[in-house]
Amino acid sequence: MTNQSKENGSRVVSRRRFTALSAGALTAGLAGCFGDDPQDDGGDSDAEFTVFASMPAVWDFVRQTAGDHMEAIDLVPIGEHGHDWTPEPGTVEELDEADGFVYLRDFATWQDNAADQLSERDDVVVIEASEGIEFFDSPAEDNDEHWWMDPVECQEGVENIADGLAKIDPDNADDYEANAAAFNDELEALNEDIHDIVDRAELEDIVVATHDSFQWWYSRYDINIHSPVGTSPDDAASAADVERVEKLIDDIGIEHVLYDVGEPAPLAESLANEVDAEILPLSPVETQMDGSPAIDPTVEMEPDWGYIDHFRELNLPTLETALWAE
Repeated sequence: MTNQSKENGSRVVSRRRFTALSAGALTAGLAGCFGDDPQDDGGDSDAEFTVFASMPAVWDFVRQTAGDHMEAIDLVPIGEHGHDWTPEPGTVEELDEADGFVYLRDFATWQDNAADQLSERDDVVVIEASEGIEFFDSPAEDNDEHWWMDPVECQEGVENIADGLAKIDPDNADDYEANAAAFNDELEALNEDIHDIVDRAELEDIVVATHDSFQWWYSRYDINIHSPVGTSPDDAASAADVERVEKLIDDIGIEHVLYDVGEPAPLAESLANEVDAEILPLSPVETQMDGSPAIDPTVEMEPDWGYIDHFRELNLPTLETALWAE
């Protein structure tokens, strides 16, 4: 983790009432989740501005770009999956000092609703991290929005965030541009390391037995991702889908079944047992955890991990092993 990552975690903030958002937007239940946040470092923030991010990957992009000038708040509670999590309906409150809101279009309805409502206010800058990034029709879904799994596309997202932060705080625009450039260098190094793994790999296929949010690796690195589940955490695998994947594992000689660390993974366990494979973790950088996934006590995650940490601690070692690149 970079020094900037260590210094700029999410912190507890106060709350005050405001006008209600449209259905599915921020709620009292959402606001209450900040009462006991393991990302809180216990210190007082001297930052003049506060920016709220709509999921963990975006939160890290914000804090890396903002540096000491702004406080980044991850709206998704520790242990919740960013794709599956939705604020509870109820009384809506405004999170205090909301100078900016960073979101992903077409990722979750509540995010689009919140962005639409907040854009009507003069005191909040709404930043679409996905602006200018073209989604593609992946093998898993049409208009696949999981661009943040591609470290190259992430660099454009980080630049979008830097531009938005500069609108909030023009006096420090040069710092945001410099921070974004430095972090994008880290993202490019990560991209090169993934290419190195793929170049050394004997296999080009992986099986993910939880929801499939990794197809941008197919687009960037020609890794074939197979999942019996699909792209939604709520999807269920049919018997035919499971049988198809079991045959694929046998035909190719795959020795590992991968799972999303933020999801319950009974299917991954049962599939691995059925084909006599080892289970390995993957992170779509949608869940911050304080400890281990339920099915794998060998994995230890920290609640303030950033994007680079998720990849270097989990995704790169798993890809190296699963693709036979060791």
